[in-house]
Amino acid sequence: MRFSFKALDGAGFFQKGTLDAASEAEALKQLFERGYTPIDLLEEKLSELRPIRSTNLAIKHAEVIALIREMATLLASGVGLSETFSTLQEATHHLGLRNTLGQLIAAVHGGEGFASALKKSDLKLPEYVHALARAGEATGDLAGSLSRSAEQLEFEERMRGEAKEALTYPIILILTGIGAIIFIFSFVVPRFAGILSGRNVDLPLLSEWVLRTGVFVNANWLLIIMIIAATVTGASLVLQNPRFRVKAVAAMGRLPLLSTWIMGGETARWTSILAVLVQSRVPILMALELASTAVRLPDNADRLRSVADDVKLGKRLSAVIEERRLLEGTPLTMLKVGEKSGELGTMLGFVSAHAAEHHKTLQRRLVSLIEPISILVIGSVLGVIMVGVVLAMTSLTDVKL
Repeated sequence: MRFSFKALDGAGFFQKGTLDAASEAEALKQLFERGYTPIDLLEEKLSELRPIRSTNLAIKHAEVIALIREMATLLASGVGLSETFSTLQEATHHLGLRNTLGQLIAAVHGGEGFASALKKSDLKLPEYVHALARAGEATGDLAGSLSRSAEQLEFEERMRGEAKEALTYPIILILTGIGAIIFIFSFVVPRFAGILSGRNVDLPLLSEWVLRTGVFVNANWLLIIMIIAATVTGASLVLQNPRFRVKAVAAMGRLPLLSTWIMGGETARWTSILAVLVQSRVPILMALELASTAVRLPDNADRLRSVADDVKLGKRLSAVIEERRLLEGTPLTMLKVGEKSGELGTMLGFVSAHAAEHHKTLQRRLVSLIEPISILVIGSVLGVIMVGVVLAMTSLTDVKL
């Protein structure tokens, strides 16, 4: 394979040219052996230049977490930073990851720090991960900071996975019920309407409504399917926008059944991030600011920022959190104990674990409520349809001559 490159030599002068290598990693290795710092590397194929960066091979969130975990493991084993990147680059076949690791190698060889290089890379990481990287560099415990970053990312991914898993059955139940209702209106009810057509029958209001709805759905089923598909597609596109997603979560947070569950998840999220940051010796004001950016409800974010403002004025963290009612009961007591004992980071970890367990309990309770409510609503709708059809059939005995 032939590669075209642009690089800076040891004296800082711009160089460009071509070289032959078996892979992109081998090409980068040859450049480093020459004392060059790569700026751009392109593979020449079919008389065209193709960049290493592949726009159709995005890096998944799970792959990012695994990469951070592997970096932490290698660094903790005493492997140097540049060697860590090179080892990981040689071990992966994912072009996106290899390109990103190549960027990190070039940045480190160019004299940049790890945190700065990570910030400029293609890895989409929360802001608190970059703060932890800076703290790790400052304290000399980069491996520990990356390990805590991976644990926090895994915790958030686990929370999302548990929420999806818990809501899967209720969603399937609701969709199946809606499908059954649409099927009955589309194919069953119109048959009864056909039996009664042309007969001079006084139908009850409920039966007339059911039969008219069935005839309408049967006549316009294609249009109804198109409207449903367009609605689902539009909702999916809208929810991909972070602003609308935040508004949707805020709206759900005002619903009776969902508000407590969402607030529990928010508490588990910000306490876990705050615990990780404090344990990594990130200043408390910066930790509170980063925790506020990680929550989804604007009201919670505002309260956390106000906590930072009051702490800046000299107030105790536990007193301000109690005043804002961000924590209550046992978690608040643990926070106060952590302040008095000087083990704030450790106690915040216990608070986070308590909040996560409480969130799971609320989640199980929510699912246990959604299922019977869904069955009751769907059964009621089907019952109304059946009653309307039965009343229509019994009306045949009252045919007027």
